[in-house]
Amino acid sequence: MAKKKVMPRLKVKARIATKIMERDLKAKAQMLIENPELIIPDCAEDCGSCPFKKTSARIERIVKYKDDPMKLAKFARHGDKLARAYAATIALVHEEKTPYLGSATYPGGTATYALRGKTPKEKLIGVQNFDSPKWRVLSVLDLVTKKGLHFYSFGDEFVCTGRYSRPPLGYVKVAAESVGATKLDGNTYMCPHNPGSSNHVEFNWVSAGKKILLCDLCNGKLKNTLSKLAEGMAVPNVLSEFEISVERPLKPVGDAKSCEDLLNAPIDKDLLDKYASGQLGNRELTDQHMRATLEILRKKDRRVYVKGDRCFGDDMEAFVGEIASDDVERKALLGLLEKVNTPVILESGASVNDLLSEFWSDHGKDALKALVPEETAEKLYRDDAESLKSPLKIIREAVRSAEHEAVSSNIPSYTCLSQYGEFADSVARAFKTGGNSAAVAVLDGDRSNDHRTRSIAQGFYLALGVTTKSWKFTDEEKEYGKHLQQFAKRLLDSTTTDEHHEAFERLMREAGCSDEIKRA
Repeated sequence: MAKKKVMPRLKVKARIATKIMERDLKAKAQMLIENPELIIPDCAEDCGSCPFKKTSARIERIVKYKDDPMKLAKFARHGDKLARAYAATIALVHEEKTPYLGSATYPGGTATYALRGKTPKEKLIGVQNFDSPKWRVLSVLDLVTKKGLHFYSFGDEFVCTGRYSRPPLGYVKVAAESVGATKLDGNTYMCPHNPGSSNHVEFNWVSAGKKILLCDLCNGKLKNTLSKLAEGMAVPNVLSEFEISVERPLKPVGDAKSCEDLLNAPIDKDLLDKYASGQLGNRELTDQHMRATLEILRKKDRRVYVKGDRCFGDDMEAFVGEIASDDVERKALLGLLEKVNTPVILESGASVNDLLSEFWSDHGKDALKALVPEETAEKLYRDDAESLKSPLKIIREAVRSAEHEAVSSNIPSYTCLSQYGEFADSVARAFKTGGNSAAVAVLDGDRSNDHRTRSIAQGFYLALGVTTKSWKFTDEEKEYGKHLQQFAKRLLDSTTTDEHHEAFERLMREAGCSDEIKRA
């Protein structure tokens, strides 16, 4: 048998009623004297033996003594509990002294009531707040627990459907609208944002034959949607009324198939129990359920790729093409994912870094090997907190290092160079390993007063397209530099070791250097 659930109770606090509260209580008490049936639910089903027949008979007797405070006080101490609460409440019209109020806090809020008689506080709260749909159901909680009855309170309606779960359509409509599901399509109430095609939570109200759909945005505005839907209900087990599911519809990309329900899994019973009791709110339920679902998925031996609400099936290339912003990211992801045989699920706002971080410890080295030589990958791979935080930084550093090594390997090494040779060699190396800015930095750093060195420097400036440094040179140096420009350009543009060597020798000869150039 399913465990019965009742609204949890917390501490009661007492205080003196304000004049407004006092007048309100006495006005309600007078209304109950004139219309005692206001606290008795309407019967929507034949229960065989209605528990309210005895209560109604008792109340009829109490009404006869409505003007006798002493008699009412006795009625408030003995007999039917609901009738006791009625007697205690109508006795308030005779009191001149301001009554003490109790307050009790529930998931639906805090209720106040006048402390009177030997009566359970739920009975007093329900009777004294008979005009509140969510509070009047407290007066019948004991019948829910003991007899398995079902009650629905909405507007001016207070209905008992006996042992059958048959919520009135009026209650269903009011409850759905109270959570923002204001649009009715067939048997489905939904929020205005077309939730069926996006991430949403579904409440299948089994006994009512209706569904309530809320998109994540609307559901996130509420603390606990189930509590709100059940605010005017008193039933043995609220979870037997609803089938709750977190829906994550996926749109297949290309030839991807069988993706639609990949992220849709039943919610764990323990999570549902905590949600129904108010221990979890909407956000906690959704987050914890999705974490559990993804953990299960990631243990499956199946290649499937998801980004946000798009499913790429087993098409790794299409998935990577969707998220990679350049060739480095593309190759790194392909190298890493080639070794991953489980589903890869990315949130819509997740980055390439997030994906690399998830698998870095196990497959980060494979991502590096897809871009750089194995020796470089082994040397630069790290699996520490900093690397896990930004693996893409490690990858780009490795690419730069490998490129530097590749370029450097095509630059000949020389021995016994003159000061002119060393200067030209340093500029060429800086350019080929670090680009224009690196070469210009070397040129700007030279402080030589030597005429030939300065002419070579001007030649390199012009070869690099830098024309704003002419003021540094004499007319003769500028003229000589103009002559050396084409030879410096040929050196900078050389791609092979032999081309570099030939261009370097020619530049040195044109610069008037007669010393022998020896390769190491």
